[in-house]
Amino acid sequence: MNYQPIQRDDLCSDCGAALEHSHGNEERCPACFDRYLFDIDAGFLENYRKFGCRSRLVVAETCLRGLVLDTPEHRKVLAMTIFEQYVQAMNDLAGLFIAFRNKDKAPILKSFMEFRLDAQSSAAFFDAVQSVTDVELCAALDLPLPGQVRYLYPHLDEKDSYSVAVAVYQLVQDLRKATDQGNAAAMALAQLAGQTGAAVLASDAKWLNGSGQDLTPDQVALLVLDSRRRSVYVQGLTADETSMGRVVDAIDTATRAASNMIYAYLQTNDL
Repeated sequence: MNYQPIQRDDLCSDCGAALEHSHGNEERCPACFDRYLFDIDAGFLENYRKFGCRSRLVVAETCLRGLVLDTPEHRKVLAMTIFEQYVQAMNDLAGLFIAFRNKDKAPILKSFMEFRLDAQSSAAFFDAVQSVTDVELCAALDLPLPGQVRYLYPHLDEKDSYSVAVAVYQLVQDLRKATDQGNAAAMALAQLAGQTGAAVLASDAKWLNGSGQDLTPDQVALLVLDSRRRSVYVQGLTADETSMGRVVDAIDTATRAASNMIYAYLQTNDL
């Protein structure tokens, strides 16, 4: 590996350590970059709680309202968008959960942004929630039990203490609700997460010469090319209002869990 001579611009902007050109145009050394990310974790979390995590629900609810008035073809597009928001909301929740568990080892922002939902990470997230008690679940996130808040965090006034206790209680309930379908749901979620990134949306699958014949008129056809098996995989997604309403409810659960997780952490740490 070749390294260029060290110039003045090749020094870490924080500590002055030499930077390696092989990593591109860097401003900070790895250690200082992590410290920088740790420093902005609180700001990121507060901003994400107020805006980022709500965006999935806002988009899904807007699409759900559009289902009532739109044409059948457009309804299917809106339904697919709602499914995508669900997958992204669960990806965000799982990523945030993992980031909080690892916050002593890596910045939350870094862990969160590097997280990708796949078969392994999805199963690990579901198991981490469903295989432990409420006490263990709170401990894994470094959060108190609801009844402990007022005693462990004297900097919180009575109103804030109550709000945090409610947030922790609701967080545990929502985490369990979001993962209560077990490993089968984890695998399905991971599969859908992988498909939505490179899938083709179609109003039907009649033109596939045999594939997708079981699709009903109200379903969206999600097509994925499986080169290894030399076939086209067809997934039918129901686009009726009732089914989409349940998906939006699931997005609301994931969004609320993420928001309460952040709120409880920021409040208990006086950030």
